Amino acid sequence: MMKPLIGICANYLSDDTAGLAAGIGAKNQEWQMLADDYIVAIERAGGVPVILPITSDVETLNPLLEKLDGILFSGGSDIDPNLYGEYPKFGLGYIEPKRDMHELKLARKVLSELDIPVLGICRGMQLLTVATGGKLYQDLASQKPEGINHSVPKAIRHHSFHPVQIESGSILNSIFQCEEMKVNSFHHQAVKELGQGFTPTMIAPDGIIEGMEWEERNRFVVAVQWHPEMMEGQVDTVRPIFNAFVEASKMNAQVMTLVPSEETIA
Repeated sequence: MMKPLIGICANYLSDDTAGLAAGIGAKNQEWQMLADDYIVAIERAGGVPVILPITSDVETLNPLLEKLDGILFSGGSDIDPNLYGEYPKFGLGYIEPKRDMHELKLARKVLSELDIPVLGICRGMQLLTVATGGKLYQDLASQKPEGINHSVPKAIRHHSFHPVQIESGSILNSIFQCEEMKVNSFHHQAVKELGQGFTPTMIAPDGIIEGMEWEERNRFVVAVQWHPEMMEGQVDTVRPIFNAFVEASKMNAQVMTLVPSEETIA
């Protein structure tokens, strides 16, 4: 049986910091990259990871998208608040407009034109929210100071910081087989208003949405605000989300092979 091809969105840096620091780049050179955690998590779950570049025209990826069995929207920089109808507030972090525009078009294309499973992680969850008309907290420390600290950048990446409640009967509930678990936390932005078609299914003690999923249960579209890929391999309880995503992608691939192509029909 063929392993499913899983596209993973790359991160984008418009400055030369990463290249110069590593000694592999030139001044004023822009970079596209991806944390190894995503690759490892998908491979361990039985998928074939494929890094998707940020392009000037999302249609450039069409030949590749046609071959993908699933897509993972990864973490990264903040999303430009202008894209959800707000002006920047104090506390807004680093943004990459090129990545924002590319991934918004890609997310809308994937949700409306393709039928492949989707997994969003951290920024990926925020991106899916904005792509479907939702809004974000630009900075939790300033906009929800009464809440818990969701951003501890110097912490060990697989350390669990706070519990989350999981809605009974949800996809996330069926994945983790529990109604409460502990997760890590590396985000200072979060979903404020859900996008159209999504429902919250994982909630932090301060009410912040830590997981959501597509209301159409016949399709795997799930997103989490925390970073399971950073905990994968260290905390066995998080691996099921990647197993479920890759399995859904595998099932989708099998269905697609059973559908005759236009060339075959002709």
